[in-house]
Amino acid sequence: GNMAKVVVTYPQPFWRRRGLAGAAFSHVGPLREVHDMCGPEGRDAALFGFAAVTRRGAPSAAEVIAQLVELFGPEAASPTEVVIADWSSEPDTVPHAAPDAGPTGTPEQTYGHPWFAQPLADGRLHWAGTETSPHAAGHIEGALASAERAVAAIDQNSQLTKSGAF
Repeated sequence: GNMAKVVVTYPQPFWRRRGLAGAAFSHVGPLREVHDMCGPEGRDAALFGFAAVTRRGAPSAAEVIAQLVELFGPEAASPTEVVIADWSSEPDTVPHAAPDAGPTGTPEQTYGHPWFAQPLADGRLHWAGTETSPHAAGHIEGALASAERAVAAIDQNSQLTKSGAF
């Protein structure tokens, strides 16, 4: 929703030579989290991250690069490309507020709706993913909680089938 995804490409994954994973979490600077986005064996070297969009908009490339220099050193100052996708300006990721909008600014509950936890196809199809979790939706914790919920439901269904109660 009110986030920007940032991808910064480099000629090579310099952070790996220094023994760094290319991952960071920060409350200082525009990027809240950073991840290594390299292809196999470091080809297509890139770092990506998420930045909150403030009232003044998405962060600038200069702000992003300055933070990456602080996190990964001076080699981060010379990217080949910086791409900033401001999701808050996309109508399909942040619908316009409506009179009955809740705390998210939308009348629809897009994450964690109870319907997402209901299996389909006579219990054979289960949805799992961060968007299906009522807890920590949009984060890895939500994805893990969702996976645990789906596995527990599948296991329960399997036990019922084995016992003949289903």
